[in-house]
Amino acid sequence: MTGEFPILLLALCEPAKALGLSGVIARLKAEIPHARMTLATTREAAALYQDDDLIDEIQAFDGALFKLKSLHGLSELSRRQWGLCVDIGPTLISRMMKAKTRFTLNPNDSAGVLEQIAVRLKLDPLEIMPTLRVSPRREAQVRSLIDNGRETAPLIAMAPGAGWLGRRWPTERFAVLATRLMREEGPFANHRLLIIGSEAERDTLQALRLATSRAQVMEISGEATGLNAYAALKQAVLFVGNDELWLHLAAAAGIPAFGLFGPSDEAEGPIGNNVLTIRGPRSFADIQTADPKLKLNVCHMLDLTIDHVAAVIEREMAR
Repeated sequence: MTGEFPILLLALCEPAKALGLSGVIARLKAEIPHARMTLATTREAAALYQDDDLIDEIQAFDGALFKLKSLHGLSELSRRQWGLCVDIGPTLISRMMKAKTRFTLNPNDSAGVLEQIAVRLKLDPLEIMPTLRVSPRREAQVRSLIDNGRETAPLIAMAPGAGWLGRRWPTERFAVLATRLMREEGPFANHRLLIIGSEAERDTLQALRLATSRAQVMEISGEATGLNAYAALKQAVLFVGNDELWLHLAAAAGIPAFGLFGPSDEAEGPIGNNVLTIRGPRSFADIQTADPKLKLNVCHMLDLTIDHVAAVIEREMAR
C-alpha cells in the first residue's frame, strides 16, 4: 500500500527478552499510524504475540537459525526495503537487512532492552513498558478456566518452577510463604492461590498444590503457554516467583510482582514501578564468584529466607 512505513523487529532471543518489544510496538504504531510491522522471532516468543493486532506479519523461526528453512525466510526478509530495523537479539542478521534506519542492541551495555531503546527514541523507559495484547475470547476462556463461571475469591499467583536448580527457591518454602500470607490473620486471608507453570514443571506445581490449602494449579502448556499465563496473571492481585518468564509476564500484566533472585542479574530483570526483586545476603557477583559459569547443579537460593521474603511482601503491600 502506498505510504506504508515498513518496520522490521528482530527478536531472535528467549521469550522473556522478546517480551520487551511489546511496549515499543505500541509506541511506534501510535507515532507512525501507517507503519507496517513485521516481527521475526523464535516460535516460542511468537506465541506471545499471536493476539496482537498491531503486528501485520510474524515470521517464526524454530531451532537453529542456519537451517535451510530459516535461511530461506531470512533471505526473503533481506530482499525487502525497511524504513526501520530494530534488532534486540542482537544478531549479525540485521546487517543483512536493507534499512534506512537501524538500531541494534549493544550486548556490552549494562542497560537492558527498554533502556537502550528509550535512549534512542528519546523516551522514558516507563513509556514503553511491556504490555501484551490479548483477545477478548482468550480472556473469557482463561477466566472461565480459573473461575468455572462463578464469582470466586481473589487470587494471589505463584510460579515455583525454574529451568535450572540454581535459581529455584525451594518449593516447600513457597508452600510456607503461601500459608503465611493467606492465613486468617494474614494480609491475603480469604484469597485463593493460583500456581502457574509449564508442563515440564508439573512435579513442582503439584508439590506446592498438595502442600497448600485453597490452591489451584494452572498448568499451562501448548503454543499459547505464555499468553494464557499473562491473561491469568492479569486477574491476580499479587505474584511471587523465581527469575523466569512468568515474572516478566506478571510485570507486564501490571500487578505487584515480587521476583526471587539469586544467580540472576537484576539489570536483566523486568523494570517498572510494580516490580520488586528480593534476594538473600549475597549479591549476584558473590554467587558468580562461587559459580563462574552459573552451571553448578546446586541451589543458590538457600540463603533467601521465608521470613525475609514475607516481610518484604507484607511491607510493600501495606503501602
